[in-house]
Amino acid sequence: MARPRARARDAANDDGTTRSRKRAAIASTSAPPLFVGVDAVTCARNGCVPCRRIVFACAGETTAANARPEACPRWNATSVEGGKRVGLYARRRGRVLTVGDGDFTFSAALARTLGGKTIAATSYESEASLMEIYGKTCLETLRGLKERGVEVAHGVDASELAKTLPERCRKLGPFDAVVWNFPCVARDADGTAQEAALHGVDARSAEELEANTALVERFVAGAAELLAEDGGEIHITHKVGMQGDWNIEKAAASVGASGLVCAGAVVFDRMAYPGYRPRKALVAKSFPVTDARTFVFTNSTNGESVTLQRKSKHVIKVC
Repeated sequence: MARPRARARDAANDDGTTRSRKRAAIASTSAPPLFVGVDAVTCARNGCVPCRRIVFACAGETTAANARPEACPRWNATSVEGGKRVGLYARRRGRVLTVGDGDFTFSAALARTLGGKTIAATSYESEASLMEIYGKTCLETLRGLKERGVEVAHGVDASELAKTLPERCRKLGPFDAVVWNFPCVARDADGTAQEAALHGVDARSAEELEANTALVERFVAGAAELLAEDGGEIHITHKVGMQGDWNIEKAAASVGASGLVCAGAVVFDRMAYPGYRPRKALVAKSFPVTDARTFVFTNSTNGESVTLQRKSKHVIKVC
C-alpha cells in the first residue's frame, strides 16, 4: 500500500491506556450507514419469516414474528460452481483472506463459487485441534478446499498477521478483502483455553471485553497491511450487541490505521453463503446470527466501499 503504514504497526503495539484515550476521543462518531442484501429483502417480500425478521429489525422493529433459519426457502440452496458472486464477494474481486474460520465452511462457500486459487483460508487452531472440535466433517471441508486450490494454513493469529501468516498465503495478495467472522479471544497468551470459550459462552466481563476490543484493533492494524491499494476492504462480522461493546465500528480510528475508514455495515445474511455454519471457537456449537452485521472498512481514497457502492444491485441502503 502506498500510504504510510507505520501508524498501524505502532498502534498494534500501543499500551491499553493510549488505546482507551483514542476510543474515548471517537466515541461520539456517528454510526455508519446500514445496508441489507437484496436477496434477503426479496426473500422477505416472498413471505420468508426469518428474513422478514431480519429486514424489520433494520427499521428498529423487534416484535416481528420469528422462525428458525431452516424455515428460509434458501436454507438448502447450493453454491453456484463458477458463479460470479456469493454474498458480498464477487469473482472480479476474488482475492480474499479469511481468518479464524472455525470449521472452514465460510471459506468453502466462497471457494465453490469464486474458485479457490485466489483464496487463503486460515485458522488459529491446529488441524489436529480442529479435528478434535469439529470431527470428520471439518476434514472433508479442508480436503475440498485444497482440491479447489485454496491455500489453507493453521496456527495463524489474526492479531499477529505480520508474524504468523505464511508467505505462501501472502503471495496471493494484496487482497481485495480480509475477512473475520465472529472474532473472539478463545485462548490465553500461553495457549490455555479460556473457560468461557470451552463452554461456548460469550465474553461479557470487563476484562474479556477489553481483551476482545484489543484483539479486533490489532487485527485491523495488521490486515490493513495486506490490502490492495485504493479499494481493499476489511470485513468484520459480529452480533450487534457485541459490536457496540467491542467498539468494532470504531476500530480503524482507534488504531490510527492511515486511510482506513468504516464505510458501512451490512445486515448479515447467512443464507447468502450456502453450507456456512457459524460455530463457537472451541466447541462444535452453533449460535443464532439474526442480529449480526458485517462492518466494512475500506482504504479507498474517497472513503467509498466497492462492496457498498451507491449503484450496487446487491445491497440496499436502509439508513
